[in-house]
Amino acid sequence: MDKYKTGDMVYAKLGTLPVVGTIIYKDDKTEKYLIRFSTVQQDWYSENDIIPYKQG
Repeated sequence: MDKYKTGDMVYAKLGTLPVVGTIIYKDDKTEKYLIRFSTVQQDWYSENDIIPYKQG
């Protein structure tokens, strides 16, 4: 669980769409990341369910 850290931007599926979000918390016990997509939307994802966001 050292691939991502708090503040990293990642792609994660929100419903059926890949959406850019920010990692706001890493739970080592459950091995999941809390990713926030907006001020009201956030969800837990495992490392295999997210990919790094790259601008360009």
